[in-house]
Amino acid sequence: KNALAGFNSTIFAYGQTGSGKTFTITGGPDRYDDRGIIPRAIAHLFKAMKTEGQKGTSCSCYISYLEIYNQSGYDLLMENNHNSNADEVPKVTMLEDEDGNFHFKNLSMHMVSSEEDALNLLFLGDTNRAIAATEMNQNSTRSHCIFTIILEKRSAGADTVTRSKLNIVDLAGS
Repeated sequence: KNALAGFNSTIFAYGQTGSGKTFTITGGPDRYDDRGIIPRAIAHLFKAMKTEGQKGTSCSCYISYLEIYNQSGYDLLMENNHNSNADEVPKVTMLEDEDGNFHFKNLSMHMVSSEEDALNLLFLGDTNRAIAATEMNQNSTRSHCIFTIILEKRSAGADTVTRSKLNIVDLAGS
């Protein structure tokens, strides 16, 4: 709700390995009722954007999905990322400009026009995540991931654009 009002927002999932952080964030693949925070947030945002559009407000939505694994960043939405050796995939690096703003080099931003497009990017990114077995969890995600939804809104006849980000963070187990 805050992101729709123009405020940057972040949701964190943290805790012990095997406690269900990734399931809480992304949900299960089998039942609609098992969908996680990201699919629910996407559905809510697109429903609200449709309502805003009926009031004459134009809305745009962009998605990025960053993984931090072994202290290196990777773009989970890069087309040729899956089935690649980690050494072959370009690393995402953070840069600071002269105004103190941070930018990510090699992190793609995808415009989406529907809930389905956004969910397809979530599923693509999830298939590219690094997983490994641990004593606590056979399919443990061994990385931190940040799924970012960027919203841009412009009211009819307005000169200003409101931009906000919703970051949904899945931290590796402790």
